[in-house]
Amino acid sequence: MKNHNIKNMELESNYMDDVHLLSDSWKLWYWKFDGLIDPRKNWLENLHGLCEFDSVEKFWSIFNHIKKPSMLKIGCDYSVFKSDIKPIWEDTTNKNGGRWLIKDNGLLDQYWIDILLSMIGGMYYPYDSNICGIVYNKRQHSKLSIWISTCDNNIVNTIGSKLKLYLDMKEKIKFEKHSETVTKKKNATFKFSK
Repeated sequence: MKNHNIKNMELESNYMDDVHLLSDSWKLWYWKFDGLIDPRKNWLENLHGLCEFDSVEKFWSIFNHIKKPSMLKIGCDYSVFKSDIKPIWEDTTNKNGGRWLIKDNGLLDQYWIDILLSMIGGMYYPYDSNICGIVYNKRQHSKLSIWISTCDNNIVNTIGSKLKLYLDMKEKIKFEKHSETVTKKKNATFKFSK
């Protein structure tokens, strides 16, 4: 019996040695729009936290088994944010920040995974703490957005430059302050067909 416990302890110890912890814990979110509700009024009701990960192994165990973002139904979103940050503008970490926007160019699935790896891998040094998360909006014209906690020009431009470098992008990308996006959305008129 004593030898059995020692072997189990050795196995646990070996397993822990093989876990590659990330510097932050992250959460995968899913926003579901079924076409029957007004997404502006029920946004939070449709937002679901699916799972969290804090290691390379947990990351791959999740992302090797979910649909690619392009396979989502139109109107649905995937988000991955640091675990203590919700993927909403009103979150205290997000409210004074903004987002880098990447329009669909046929490479968004690859960009999604590349950006995720750069975020969880701490590739935005010295501004990793300013990275909040990533959102994939599946729409007729899908887009990716990388949310950051500040609108400081130096930080915004450094993160944007590194992002373009990692993705080997030639296209321009656009930065939007959340405060401007919120104002734009409030002033917009929407028409829904029945």
